[in-house]
Amino acid sequence: AKDRSERIFSMAFVRLIRPDGTTLRDGEHDLVLYKGDSKKLEDASAYLSLPSERNLSESKLLSGSSFRVSGATSGLAVSTRDSFQISTLICSTKLTQNVNLLGLLKWRSKPSLLCGNLQKLMNVDGGEVIKFLQDTLDALFSIMMEHSETDVYDTLVFDALVFIVGLVADRKFQHFNTVLEAYIRQHFSATLAYK
Repeated sequence: AKDRSERIFSMAFVRLIRPDGTTLRDGEHDLVLYKGDSKKLEDASAYLSLPSERNLSESKLLSGSSFRVSGATSGLAVSTRDSFQISTLICSTKLTQNVNLLGLLKWRSKPSLLCGNLQKLMNVDGGEVIKFLQDTLDALFSIMMEHSETDVYDTLVFDALVFIVGLVADRKFQHFNTVLEAYIRQHFSATLAYK
């Protein structure tokens, strides 16, 4: 608005949440650069359906300076000569990069995958589980409460609880012992799972 002569020469974007609900992976990302009319580049609906990252094979195949993007996004071109890399590190206690942990935390949305997600929990990196300690415990106790009439999940939930207690007992995560103690004293309310 200050200087009308300045215009966008290129634009890139990245999706923080992937289609499976997990967050963008930590590390380097080679973004696709788009050129075109400034109004088009400022209109999110014009580019959000397009790819945001280049894959390695695509980068090698592209030659020349740019190519047009077809369809409803006419007016945008992919710049193949220019490149833009970013490095990301996601720090969150609500969003995870692990699809197995996400599957357990959101188990009600796909109950058919519950057995598999409970089994896969033991393969999730301990640091990721510890970050979501309270949410994971809440999910496990909710599973026990909502399936109290059957013992289908009892052993799997018990094994998951033993795994979590084992993580907290590990020297690497011992400072989370107070978090577990606080959870037991203040947040635990699964009366059917109390025993």
